[in-house]
Amino acid sequence: MTGRAICFALCAIAAVLSIPAASWTGLPTWLSLACSSAAFVAMALNQFLATRPRFAEGLFGGLDQIYRTHRHLGVLAFALILIHFFLTPDFQGKQLASDLNKLAKNVGMVGFIGLMALIFVSILKRIPFTKIETPYHWWRWSHRLIGVFFCLIAFHQFFIKRPFAGDAWLANYLAFFAVLGVLSYLWTEFTAVFRRRKYQVTSVARLPAATVIEARPLGRPIRVKPGQFAFLSFVKSGLREPHPFTVAGYGADGSVRFAIKPLGDFTRRLRDLAAVGDEIRVEGGYGRFVHLRGGDRQVWLAGGIGITPFLAMASSLKAEDPRKIMLVHCVRDESEAVEAEKLHARAAELPNFSFRLHKSSEAGRLEAAGLKQAAPFDLNGADLWFCGPPMLRTAMAKGLSAAGVKIRRLEFERFEFR
Repeated sequence: MTGRAICFALCAIAAVLSIPAASWTGLPTWLSLACSSAAFVAMALNQFLATRPRFAEGLFGGLDQIYRTHRHLGVLAFALILIHFFLTPDFQGKQLASDLNKLAKNVGMVGFIGLMALIFVSILKRIPFTKIETPYHWWRWSHRLIGVFFCLIAFHQFFIKRPFAGDAWLANYLAFFAVLGVLSYLWTEFTAVFRRRKYQVTSVARLPAATVIEARPLGRPIRVKPGQFAFLSFVKSGLREPHPFTVAGYGADGSVRFAIKPLGDFTRRLRDLAAVGDEIRVEGGYGRFVHLRGGDRQVWLAGGIGITPFLAMASSLKAEDPRKIMLVHCVRDESEAVEAEKLHARAAELPNFSFRLHKSSEAGRLEAAGLKQAAPFDLNGADLWFCGPPMLRTAMAKGLSAAGVKIRRLEFERFEFR
């Protein structure tokens, strides 16, 4: 993706600018400075990406790809800072003041230790060789504190003794990213409340496969396209953490509907505690999983709770839409189906939309050949829009290729935000 390439190029530029600034100090010292400079840019970019910039989604291919780049930049920064730490630079250069330099050194050590610990927690989702995962609330709070330690590193970067003048290209370059990172952190922390819209829960349906929550806006509603997701939190003890969920429906009055499978601690608590009348906060919509970007023939393939974006998409279809669309929902049995009756009704209403509920307990695993045979149009050159388990996506893509079907584009989102 273009955005991803730009981010890593900006990190590389810092290393390149360190050549005229510090190459005369010797290879170990220059390498230490080059690594620290590139790591600093990576950390600043991560603070910027954490603001969830909607205008940049097109460059990255969606918020899911922004978060993926965010994670990889974190890993890069972690590795580069370790190199900088163990290759202690020997700067015989300029300093602003002796006391200030000592303070910057001490602040840098505090920032280094804190940042390394927090980045490690952020990167480590699961304890190796176990099934123990880092609790989400630990991850979230540790992630928020990274910005604090970035500010300490920025102070260290400005006032530590360094072998180049303050007007050097590298100095100006790092100063720009220090400002970008600090402002991004402040923006994330102090404007989040303004991005969230107030809603009130009007309906809670505890279906076997999902908890379906409907809510109406108490003020200005969110702007969301069919297929996008939003961050949802409750103004209620135990449900205050914002979590991302696909918007399964969006009304003309701004009302929203979520279909949430009880998979983790938060979603299980939500199933138990959510009630009509609850006030919630919704932020969105995000993502580029929007079928309007696709071609005139589309296969929508959902696995389990992956049906949620297609619920909103199907609701938005109109009879005059020229696109030919087939939706297939793969479930184990009828109990896993979500709003299948509504989808069957839409298929009966719309001439160019068909729906098939594939129950593996009765029909076996869905194969590419079966998908090809069931399609009411030629799959060659069609789009495949997928939401569900990655193994199903991989198997279907390989199966279609083996069956001689050349898909024009495969669209999916990596719904992974830590």
